[in-house]
Amino acid sequence: MANKNKNVKVNASTKGIKVKVKGGKSKTIKYSSKLFIAVAVVVLLVVTAVLVFRFGFPDQWKRFVAIFAPPGIAGNPEGDLAVHFLDVGQGDCIIIQLPDGKNAIIDAGGDAKNTTGERCEDRIVENIDELKIKTFDYMFLSHTDADHVDYMDTVLEKCDVKNIYRPAFNSKSEKEAGVNPQYGTVQTETYNNFVLAVKNEVKEIGAKVKLNIGYDKIEGEGYRFDIYGVQEEWYLKSKVGDGDQIDAKEKNKVSPMILLSYNSENDVRRIMFTGDAEGKGGNNGENLFLNHYNDKIDIDLLKVGHHGSESSASDEFLKRLDPEYAVISVGVENSHKHPRQECLDRLAYYQDGKGQKGIELYMTKDYGDIIFRVNKAGVMSFDTDIKAA
Repeated sequence: MANKNKNVKVNASTKGIKVKVKGGKSKTIKYSSKLFIAVAVVVLLVVTAVLVFRFGFPDQWKRFVAIFAPPGIAGNPEGDLAVHFLDVGQGDCIIIQLPDGKNAIIDAGGDAKNTTGERCEDRIVENIDELKIKTFDYMFLSHTDADHVDYMDTVLEKCDVKNIYRPAFNSKSEKEAGVNPQYGTVQTETYNNFVLAVKNEVKEIGAKVKLNIGYDKIEGEGYRFDIYGVQEEWYLKSKVGDGDQIDAKEKNKVSPMILLSYNSENDVRRIMFTGDAEGKGGNNGENLFLNHYNDKIDIDLLKVGHHGSESSASDEFLKRLDPEYAVISVGVENSHKHPRQECLDRLAYYQDGKGQKGIELYMTKDYGDIIFRVNKAGVMSFDTDIKAA
């Protein structure tokens, strides 16, 4: 390559590098072959260490990459994105229509009253039928509570499900079979029904199953899921106990943070799903994410954890994610008194770095089913069953 600086001329020799500058003066910078050998050895050791880390410890490598490489989305979307937050009372069920025609579902439970008084299971089935969904390409169960898992077996019986992401806690049938004896067991009938339905789906259509441990990702054309799971220790019997010994907070805190990114023509839109994760003072699931993952994430919509409990959507969590909108899936007149005022105040008084105050909030107890849409131009909109007064 030609040297662009005409005042500097470089000549190489076997004894050193001679640098001639304007005015005729020159200086030879001597080097040692031992130095080059030492540098080569260091480079070789670094490359070897990286390769050993990459292929010898794949899970740790994924977490390392997640810290230093913020999520990117390949390609442009073929269609729009639609996220349906179903009104299932005091529970969660979220159906996602992806831009390439694929479908995903996060949780399928429900409890207490919804806005119509309809059985939550019927409401889920009716929505699947209305959307003409025969196959879910991705199913996520955030954790084992009945208000999230109750009707997952119904969905598995009704639709083909290709990829299933589930908690690592054993069901009672898995414990009896000696599956992963190091993990604690959740003894509920609803969770066991889900696990048996998953087992049947694997047998019938070859569904793939992954446990919600550590970081994982799903890449589609124009969209991407980044799945920020908790570390394995939070499922171990030695850490959280077994059966009735497992505290309710320990069951909730394993909810993975699931980030969905949509690559519109003008901007990347991001949605964070949180299951029943809370901040400090609650189950601490938000802080497990904050302390372990350093991705620079600026989201548009936050699905608030644990139905808007007192400790959900902590100040630290909101500052990290900086959402513009929030959705709370919560039952009418529920016995938990959700959403709690402390959570609502944090959302209402949150102030972003630009000085804008407040996060626009939608709740299923007020609006019924809530549909969040993003078109190919990146324009965001909400459709609801019940219009605002």
